Order: sequence, then structure tokens, then C-alpha cells
Amino acid sequence: SDFDLFRELADLFFDDSASLMGRIKSSIDSGDMEGLRKNAHTLKGAVSNFSAQGAYDAAFELETAGRNSNTDGLAGKYSSLENEIGAVILDMKSMLEKGSF
Repeated sequence: SDFDLFRELADLFFDDSASLMGRIKSSIDSGDMEGLRKNAHTLKGAVSNFSAQGAYDAAFELETAGRNSNTDGLAGKYSSLENEIGAVILDMKSMLEKGSF
């Protein structure tokens, strides 16, 4: 069913987003702008499977910063992304608990 597929995609997303957030954070901490661009891009793709515009936009901001080697306000951009991803995960978990969309 559609819901079984959603459950699989959600579980994958929980794992992927956690590891990508870790990589994004360490890219920022070490000043690795290419790593930032690449991991933020991958996370943006993962988020695009779900209607999560805020998380998509926040990932895109960091991807763009990485592409332009723009270090301004990275901590704030990262914490926006963290909040948005957190919200997506909460939404998904409540759907999974309800057992329906």
C-alpha cells in the first residue's frame, strides 16, 4: 500500500537525514565548502520526496552557501535546517503512529 511505502521511505529518511546532518555540521566546522554543498544537496533531494518546503529551502540555502564559498551566517542557517528537519521528522512520526496520512 501507499502507506507501507511511506513507512519505508520515512525510515530511510530518518537514517539518511541524521547522517547527512552530521556531515553538514562537520563540513561547516572544518570549512569544507564542497562537502557542505554536496551533503546539503543530497539532503535537499531526500527532503524533496516529502512536501517539506521549509526543510527544502533551508537545505538549498546551505547548498548555495557551499557553492559560493560563503561562510556568512552558516551557524544560523544550520540551526534553521535543524529545526526544519526536526519538524519534518515529528510530522512523519505522528503519521506513522496514527497509521495513516
